[in-house]
Amino acid sequence: MDHVYPAGPSAIPPDLTKPTATYKSRAWLAVAGLGTFVLLYFALAGWFTYTAYRLLKLAFDPFNLFAAVAGICAGFLAVFMWKALFFVQHRYEIDDLEVTEAEQPKLFAFLHRLADEAGAPRAHRVFLSPRVNAAVFYDLSILNLILPSKKNLEIGLGLVNMLTLGEMKAVLAHEFGHFAQRSMAVGRWVYIAQQIAAHIIAKRDALDGFLRTLSRLDLRIAWVGWIMQLTVWSIRSLMEIAFRGVVLAQRALSREMELQADLVAVSLTGSDALVHALHRLQIADEAWDRAIGFVSSEANQGRAVKDVFAVQERVTQNMRNILDQPSYGDALPLPTERPEEHRVFKAQLAQAPRMWSTHPANAEREANAKRTYIRAQIDRRSAWEVFADVPALKERMTAHILRSAKTEPALLEESLAKLDEQFSRAFLSSEYRGCYLGRSVTQHVERVVDLYDARATPADIEKAYPRSLAQDLDRLRDLEQEKHALEALRDGFLTAPGGIIRHRGRELNRRQLPEVIDDVQSELDDAREKVWAHDRLCRGAHLAAAKQLGQGWDAYLGGLLHALHYADHTESNLIDARGALANVWAVVTADGNVSNREIKRLLASCQDVYRALSELYADKAQVKLDRTLVRRMKIEDWSAALGDLKLPPPDRNNIGEWINAFGSWVQHAEGLLGHLRVSALEQLLLVETQVAKFTRDKMTPTPAPEATRVPTSYKTLLPGNERPRQKRLGLWDRFQTADGVFATVARFAIATAIVGTVVALGARM
Repeated sequence: MDHVYPAGPSAIPPDLTKPTATYKSRAWLAVAGLGTFVLLYFALAGWFTYTAYRLLKLAFDPFNLFAAVAGICAGFLAVFMWKALFFVQHRYEIDDLEVTEAEQPKLFAFLHRLADEAGAPRAHRVFLSPRVNAAVFYDLSILNLILPSKKNLEIGLGLVNMLTLGEMKAVLAHEFGHFAQRSMAVGRWVYIAQQIAAHIIAKRDALDGFLRTLSRLDLRIAWVGWIMQLTVWSIRSLMEIAFRGVVLAQRALSREMELQADLVAVSLTGSDALVHALHRLQIADEAWDRAIGFVSSEANQGRAVKDVFAVQERVTQNMRNILDQPSYGDALPLPTERPEEHRVFKAQLAQAPRMWSTHPANAEREANAKRTYIRAQIDRRSAWEVFADVPALKERMTAHILRSAKTEPALLEESLAKLDEQFSRAFLSSEYRGCYLGRSVTQHVERVVDLYDARATPADIEKAYPRSLAQDLDRLRDLEQEKHALEALRDGFLTAPGGIIRHRGRELNRRQLPEVIDDVQSELDDAREKVWAHDRLCRGAHLAAAKQLGQGWDAYLGGLLHALHYADHTESNLIDARGALANVWAVVTADGNVSNREIKRLLASCQDVYRALSELYADKAQVKLDRTLVRRMKIEDWSAALGDLKLPPPDRNNIGEWINAFGSWVQHAEGLLGHLRVSALEQLLLVETQVAKFTRDKMTPTPAPEATRVPTSYKTLLPGNERPRQKRLGLWDRFQTADGVFATVARFAIATAIVGTVVALGARM
């Protein structure tokens, strides 16, 4: 173990991991919030139970009809409150691979030594998961709500596969920092409270059905149902708002717990190892998602990939080539000079509202880790060093991922070759400087003719894709992100770290945001025009060269660009219509009740989606793809691949069934349009490359295939012309959902008044 276990820093300040005053205050606040929720719940449940008993006893000695009705109502509310306890799940579902010390002796020796150095209890059980993660969790029984529960450790092999040994030690040291935190017990109680609150707030069962039925009866009886429904709404409102307070306090504590656990990792591995692991976490996540997507796609075709971790590594290697970044995914170098001042993460301009975040931002975690800088070398060996029989373990986890799929084993070399095919598309080549990576080259214009620079000549081909293009694209993406962040700050969807908006060295207030956004928009317009001018130069120069070559190659290039423009705009229009429908659905169902006016609005949005879909199917006969494009797409022809539209138009009578059914139709259409868009772009670039070669070498090409044809008229969707989205709920919906401070206070006040009145009346009877 001395050989495998990385050495730690030599000198550690004795108070480095001492809990801060903020940490302690957050812990007490979380306990107080949880205690308030529990007290409110049991107080209401107990009071309704006692009142029901008292009133029913009073009603029969002698018989008192009003007392009997009131007692039954109180009993109903008591059942409504207490029933939530019977639906609490007391145990987590564990669907990972548990390993023992006998199976992995080096791993357990490593973990035991790390736990001892951290001053934390050793892991009760250790599980290996197919995730990019490491976490503490525990078996939860009703007894563990009183007695301490033994903590288990999850080690995600998708993370292990991308880390060095020193980085993994830092990640696991962070988790053992959690093992030592007594405030972890708050999580057990919050888990139970969350289930109780969710059952009371969201669950609609036979009791709610009974109240609805009662409310529709004769007026002499219905009033009882109305009062009961109003009381139940008030109780739900109180419990929901109270539990929100619990969640806010618990998440504030969670952020402090993360920072405190980070300091434990710093004390055992230095200030850099954990920061470098956090840096690689995003790359590992993205590569893992792509790897799982590939493995799932292969499984759907009956082929079982042997080693998903080899796929993750190959994805990273391919991304390294595409981005032309040789160090992509590799360990970061340690700075030799003033390492305590070096920062891997930059403070964000905007972030999600802090009160709902469970983890601090990476920049905050790095500042915390380097506040007292601890110098230590990072062991660069692979994190797999602590595992036994690694190839078998990788195959075992891959088989675990595919356990429910019916597949036949495939050779790993064949699987990796198929993966490489996905990354070998022409537009991903590094020679294009990332010009076609994650951006459209046709959506910003309504007419295809506007995609050409009419002044371009064949000689301009040599000006295409200069090295400076990569910098222009980076600036464009940076400005787009900057503008989106500023707009989110203006609209209140994101907040500034620390509550202070810092932009390009200036501190701004909200009143200055519109002016700053306009300035950034002006810079963004210039950056876009510069890149678009390059796009037009590329298309125009190659078209001019194709005309010079003759043999129909100019028409063939034009057909491919028309196909790309058609697929891009048609797909975007369909995606936008679906997104607008999702927005309408979220708004009209926000309060759990859809009014007649909201049904009309929902139906109009459904009809808009159907219109976009039906136009695509109506035009399918006009889409004639050339033989090369058909082979590239591996389809018979466009019309056969699209099929017939058998989805009926939506109306009031079928809207429920239509909403359940339309998704698969839209998904099929979007998938095929996306396939055409990618294939047309790839074919366009390959043909442009051939045209350039023929022009340089002064060669005469063979006649071009018959050009692709698409409809002469179709719906175009330019950026900025998207269907409007409702960003804020209406006043009534905001009140119903307690969205915003004013709505929350108003709903809480009214609910408290109603419940208080019910309690007061019951006490006086």
